[in-house]
Amino acid sequence: MSKFAKRFLIAPAVLVALAGLALLCTNIYLQSSTVQQRIRESVTRQIGTDVKIRTTSYTPWSGLVLRGIEVPDPTAPKMNILEAKALRIRFSFLPLLNKRFVIYDCSLYEPMLIVRQLASGDWMAPLPGKVKTVPPAEPTPGKPEAPRVVGAAFKAEVQRLRLVGGTVAFLDAKNRTVLMLESVDIDANVSDNIAAAGTFDVGTTDISGYLHPRKVGGPFTWDGEVLDLPQIQGTLAGGEIAGSYHLVALGDPRFDLNVSVKDARLKKLFAEAHAEPGKTDGNLIGQLHLTGDPRNSALTTGTGHFELVSAKLKPVDFLIKLGELLQIEELQLLQLKDAKMDITVREEKIWIDDLSMQSENLILKATGPVRFNGKMDLDASLLVNRKLQQQLRGVLGKNFVKTDDPEYQRLDFNVTGHIDSPKTDLLDKLIGINIGQDIGGMLKSLFRGQPQKKDKGDK
Repeated sequence: MSKFAKRFLIAPAVLVALAGLALLCTNIYLQSSTVQQRIRESVTRQIGTDVKIRTTSYTPWSGLVLRGIEVPDPTAPKMNILEAKALRIRFSFLPLLNKRFVIYDCSLYEPMLIVRQLASGDWMAPLPGKVKTVPPAEPTPGKPEAPRVVGAAFKAEVQRLRLVGGTVAFLDAKNRTVLMLESVDIDANVSDNIAAAGTFDVGTTDISGYLHPRKVGGPFTWDGEVLDLPQIQGTLAGGEIAGSYHLVALGDPRFDLNVSVKDARLKKLFAEAHAEPGKTDGNLIGQLHLTGDPRNSALTTGTGHFELVSAKLKPVDFLIKLGELLQIEELQLLQLKDAKMDITVREEKIWIDDLSMQSENLILKATGPVRFNGKMDLDASLLVNRKLQQQLRGVLGKNFVKTDDPEYQRLDFNVTGHIDSPKTDLLDKLIGINIGQDIGGMLKSLFRGQPQKKDKGDK
């Protein structure tokens, strides 16, 4: 082999060796306790609380990677408010010489964020705010003192922020999950280290175990004080949802939420809420507007209007049993010609201003409060027209009264308990006696009639 060829091969080998040595030195430098402490202090100042980082590494193709990230919950020291698999930071190398992180791409992978409600009603949400001064740790007797950092810590300058595969859980003061967001992706351009503008996508949402919107997303902006989501789009039970959300996070916190629902399928809504859908069918449409202080549910107010279109609903169990015994199909499955509800939200209650469901021969009406914890106390009425009165002749009690419409008679009753297990005195008032708990048995006894007396010769 010629001397020129040997030199030609040796030169790249030397360059590769030098690059490898530089990479090794860089990782040794990043793993040093002094630099690790500076990185932690820089991140701590940016988010205003302590941060734990398990390992740090660097490669030219993946950048700086922090693994095993934990942010302790200031209200529960043994718990974390944030955990993440990894944080990848791609940055310009030369500014490090001036103690500056110029980060052109910051990606947080599989974070788990806990937003917790305190006993006072405030929510612990780690949104960027004022920079917190971190005091030096107190020395522990008998333990070697950590190397002291000389000079100023690094200053981070983030230009782009991404969140990949995240989960956000909102826990109320009783540690119950009221909202769960999964498969959360965020991509934003950042300016001034606080202001951001980009897009968000939430794969699945669980609202108190009852509603499950999917593929919710849209654009957003955050200026360090105000979060704005002007065009929210998503799906709910096969239908469409759209809306907007505006939050003032600092100073005097306040939020404003507008949501509309179109053609959500009732059968799918029942199934996703873990209720037996049976022959339930039809669609839900409606609008909801809420506003208030995000820290205090007692200050939340709003209005809403909802309608059912071409709906079929399974009535309460005892009406089904009554319909089976009397062979009245309408009592077994309500085919609604008209169904609507108007609500007002105030005083930690959803006030049903007007609930009306009308089938061919029946009308159900209700008004009253449903508390945020699910307890309710409704004043309701059952209106029966002449045709159904004839079919129920001999069964109805004397509690029905005349109405302004001569075609109908009305029976007033109450609905109490929890939305998961409502209680009502409708059956007692419908038949005119206090039946108690064994509804099915009493109805069968009622309609079987008295047993025939046996002859003396019968055995």
